Amino acid sequence: MQDETSAQPGRRQMLVVAGSGRSGTSLFTGLTGRLGVHIPKPEVSANRSNPRGFGEPRWLVDYHNDLLSSVDVVVEDGRPEAWDLTDKLADDEQSLAPLVAWYESQFARCERLVVKDPRLAWFVQLHRAAAARVGADVRVATMLRHPAEVMRSREIAYGTRTSNTTRVIGWLTMMLGTEIRTRDLPRATIRYHDLLAEWRATMESADATIGLELLDHASPEQLADAGDLVDPTLHRSTAGWDELELPPRVLDLATRCFDTYGELVGTGPSEQTGTRAALDDLWAELTSYYDECFDVARTRTGAFVRREKRRVARRVREEMRQALTDDSRGAGARVGERVGELARRTVGRLRKSPS
Repeated sequence: MQDETSAQPGRRQMLVVAGSGRSGTSLFTGLTGRLGVHIPKPEVSANRSNPRGFGEPRWLVDYHNDLLSSVDVVVEDGRPEAWDLTDKLADDEQSLAPLVAWYESQFARCERLVVKDPRLAWFVQLHRAAAARVGADVRVATMLRHPAEVMRSREIAYGTRTSNTTRVIGWLTMMLGTEIRTRDLPRATIRYHDLLAEWRATMESADATIGLELLDHASPEQLADAGDLVDPTLHRSTAGWDELELPPRVLDLATRCFDTYGELVGTGPSEQTGTRAALDDLWAELTSYYDECFDVARTRTGAFVRREKRRVARRVREEMRQALTDDSRGAGARVGERVGELARRTVGRLRKSPS
């Protein structure tokens, strides 16, 4: 009997790299690409925060951004119910059709793809629906890095406007939600530190459950190219729990999630029953805690929304008064642009408010 995770000649294969950003997903994707799996082009350009490249298809990033905006979800969203908003898009033909067409165009170039984007995990169900349409087998790789290092890396890359508490709750929601939605797929959980220390052994271990035969079919040149990508000196974000200054309950949830998630590393489905049950319990705890916090902060949240509405109304009135006194040509168009920009900024602030 053939192993269900083994590569099947002539069958389209899609490796989804899902989970938290700033966890080593770019390195894993880059290694997979250099070992012969196609990364769709063009890619997002490298920058100072990721000088070796992101391994992210530009089209896919833009597509995911549009979808997130359409359902009012942000990348670091901590709301457990945010998953309901993104999951339902798998049944929305208007959302699904462009992804199906894109995958068809990519598989016309290569029968094996790897797709990665920090936003992608929110749309695992959508990508699974697209894979079914184009006749592709889906595998999943999830990187695991200590949350304190992830938060430190995010501060360096994205700034400090978002607190560590908010970001850690987002990390919990992302990791636990991703795990639940990929249980029935061939998948691997990979520690970032393992990939830096022994990339070949770590890739071999991951491939035992992903089943893409990455190293078996790689040429000596591809292996050397992959080895050149691994640079431990780029591990610039080191931190520990104490540096996050988290509330005790959040620290407890994050610590147990990280430790329990680590039990998935190097294991197959038959060995994960107890771990899955523990992760289910953590999801239930997180959901209950989030609801509790919302109930406690409900009056503050309501006051924030009311204050922002009053501020917008006041600014709109000021813009309109200015338009009435401005008799120059095109004033109406300019005030419309100003009001529109004001509305967009306000929506952004409301999305970042406690919820």
